[in-house]
Amino acid sequence: MTTAPTQPQFCPWCGSPLPYEAHEHQPRHVTLADEASARGDEPPPLPERVEELLSGDSFVGACPGCRTLSHVIGHHAQD
Repeated sequence: MTTAPTQPQFCPWCGSPLPYEAHEHQPRHVTLADEASARGDEPPPLPERVEELLSGDSFVGACPGCRTLSHVIGHHAQD
């Protein structure tokens, strides 16, 4: 059995090999919670499992084949 690569390897648009780089990001659910707090609202808490699923590793790469900039979030499968 093989293991999954630690980062994406190909352009999702054209399939060309693509050297992605790690990219810092704030998970979308955190951004939405911050915006709600700024309005004075308190969003309901997400289950821990859902937060883990939504908080993946972020990668960015510029494809030399189709000249598209791709931002990919790598989510980890649950055991």
